[in-house]
Amino acid sequence: MSRFDNLAARLLAVEAKLAALTGTTTNTEPAVSIDELDTRLTLVEITVDQFVAEKTQEHIQAIVSAPADAASVTVEQVVALSPSAEVPEAAAVVEDVIIAQHEADAIEDTEVAQIVAAAVAAVVQAEPEVVADPEAITAAIVEAVADAPVPTPEVAEQAAAAVAEIIAVATGNDEVSPEIKQEIVDAVATAADPELDAVEGRLEVVEAKVDSLLGK
Repeated sequence: MSRFDNLAARLLAVEAKLAALTGTTTNTEPAVSIDELDTRLTLVEITVDQFVAEKTQEHIQAIVSAPADAASVTVEQVVALSPSAEVPEAAAVVEDVIIAQHEADAIEDTEVAQIVAAAVAAVVQAEPEVVADPEAITAAIVEAVADAPVPTPEVAEQAAAAVAEIIAVATGNDEVSPEIKQEIVDAVATAADPELDAVEGRLEVVEAKVDSLLGK
């Protein structure tokens, strides 16, 4: 068997497994060209990323909404879905955040639960180097909260306090600074703006490149 045929057969097997996981149909014949192999692999990559993201969100929602120590999923199941799973330092942070939620009482208010889930997901889904950097993971959590739906004023304070606890656990601190607390409050009250978020993301990339060219 040639190297191409071996790769095509391996991809076909992965497609079959993924179809079983997602309940979709799959190809029954291996790829016959490098272009087809590349196209089908790209589709598999996209599907896997989407599936992992959805499964992660489902697990987090289950933990957030369940009574203490009664969630239907384990801490290990959630950590295994994280990019940090194979990086001990970062995995320990993710585990601490999930354990804290696993041991906490169920969050009954759906608005607060949604924001808490977004904050926890930010930790689980972040790259290891972000998770291991207290400043970076704080920024990631605050950004995720800002992208979440704005809660009603009656529960905004509760949501902000819950997010502050998550950041404290993720950064290994007993509590967060007053400045971070204010950032959280502002983020909770900020309506998401996808268009501006996209522009800001592109601008940050350009800023970093220009600073690099300038030797900063």
